[in-house]
Amino acid sequence: MLENAIDTGSLFSVYQPIVDTYRGAIIGNESLIRGPRDSAFELPAAIFSAADELGIRRGLECYCLRSAVGSYQKSEFNGLLFININPNFLSNDDVFRELAALQKNSSTPIVLELSEQHPVENILQLKKATNRLRNLGFRFAIDDLGAGHSSMMLWAEIRPEFIKIDRYFISEIHKNPYKREFVQHIVTLAKNLHATVIAEGIETIQELRQLQKIGIFAMQGFLIGRPALQPLNTELLEALLAEENHLDRYNSLHALVEDTTVVTSSRRISDILDYFQQNNRLVAIPVVDNEQITGIIRRGQFMELMSSNFGRALYASKPVSLVMQTNGLIIDINAPLEQASALLTEHEDTLDQHVLLIQKNGKYCGVIAVPSLLRRITEFRIQNARYANPLTLLPGNVPINQQIDLHITNQHAFFVLYFDLNNFKPYNDIYGYHQGDTVIQWFAQMLHEVFTEQNYFVGHVGGDDFIVIGDKNFNKQLLDVLKNKFLEEIQGFYRQEHLESNTILARARNGRFQNFPILDYSVGIVEVSPNSIFSHQEVSSLAADLKRKAKANPKGIAQCKTTSADTPTVRKAMN
Repeated sequence: MLENAIDTGSLFSVYQPIVDTYRGAIIGNESLIRGPRDSAFELPAAIFSAADELGIRRGLECYCLRSAVGSYQKSEFNGLLFININPNFLSNDDVFRELAALQKNSSTPIVLELSEQHPVENILQLKKATNRLRNLGFRFAIDDLGAGHSSMMLWAEIRPEFIKIDRYFISEIHKNPYKREFVQHIVTLAKNLHATVIAEGIETIQELRQLQKIGIFAMQGFLIGRPALQPLNTELLEALLAEENHLDRYNSLHALVEDTTVVTSSRRISDILDYFQQNNRLVAIPVVDNEQITGIIRRGQFMELMSSNFGRALYASKPVSLVMQTNGLIIDINAPLEQASALLTEHEDTLDQHVLLIQKNGKYCGVIAVPSLLRRITEFRIQNARYANPLTLLPGNVPINQQIDLHITNQHAFFVLYFDLNNFKPYNDIYGYHQGDTVIQWFAQMLHEVFTEQNYFVGHVGGDDFIVIGDKNFNKQLLDVLKNKFLEEIQGFYRQEHLESNTILARARNGRFQNFPILDYSVGIVEVSPNSIFSHQEVSSLAADLKRKAKANPKGIAQCKTTSADTPTVRKAMN
């Protein structure tokens, strides 16, 4: 009966979307085989079970490959095509020829999903086969990570482009700290190995939000779209993601905040003892009165007090206010990661703190475990180092865009300063590239010294262009400090003859020689209002346009203040 279904082509492919919830874009679709409705072979489990009994599993796999690619190309699907396949069949010559022919005759980029539900019989043969297929243009994913015992070995040997986490670890992850910890480690490992993590089986908005907090944005599941014959309606995707008022970014504290046991200062001390005894993972308990943080009880000190002579008898019925500590580290949830790092650095007893107490607009909203924060700070610094400008070691374009995205997402007012050195090319031509690089490094250091004391972000776009980003209203007095410091120190980079004439003779872009002034800088200033709907591309473009206008201004400054009504493309770069 199954053989007849294969011969007549009554088995068909449906596709489940895989989306990027950060950008609201479709990454691709996973192909799934189906049989006629209400038949014995309607669902894949029955189809593959029957194929195993009949000994035609390999033929069925090839049929599924042809069906997946053929139907995908005939429809309006876009993006990568993910196809499940038994990894042991990849070493088979017939299957290899089938795949090679499909790739040759198809314009669809194909990702082969290797599930560890099928024990790998020969890892060396599989590695050889995947290398051959990768040379043909195929990409690979490990499916159902965590469902079996061989996934880490597969990951190390195959080096897949995608990692799909098993549904078990995704289900109710927002309620389970053990699952969150496991998934967080997978995300960290994947980032270091340059693999994209895809979360499977998303069924609730709470799961989606928690995964975004962890740093996973590639997702698949019934919440996003069920397997279907037609592509996902992008308007439905936009509507779903529109429910997300806050997509937490990698360098945001939001991603690390956890719920925990909370008590009031009037609570009995005996209750605190019960909490610690019942939960060995509980390291600290915030004390909160009327949503205000009033103290913290740390396990070590508390249990030591309770174990002292007559400790329990003396304190059991007393209020928590007698034993709570008031030296907890408190930070706002919208503070940047660097500020949290600075807060930890200021305290020598960082690890003894156990947790940071998090508030939003002055009201308690959760805790962050210090080890989790330290790990995220390390990851963030590694990421910044990876994208840092090699000359100045300041963060490059990727971290700059992430910073702008973070401020847009927080929906608070912020500003962007775009700096550019004036007449740098003629200086570089006369004094040489080495001296030019020295000037750029000096200017970068100066920007860092002036602005980072205010917790502003300083980045290097490239060449002699720099970006400064900060919260709320910009302290314009800092520009005076910078200008005075610049004019005083720039003279040390010129020969006396040029300082006396206040010019240098150099070849202009038209090929003719002319006198150019001593180096100075221009700055474009964008003040972005709260609740703006810009993209980082629009903000960067506006800042760059203002920088060009600043170069034509004798004062070297051009600025504008946006409103939440601005865009498209910020009202054509504010005219």
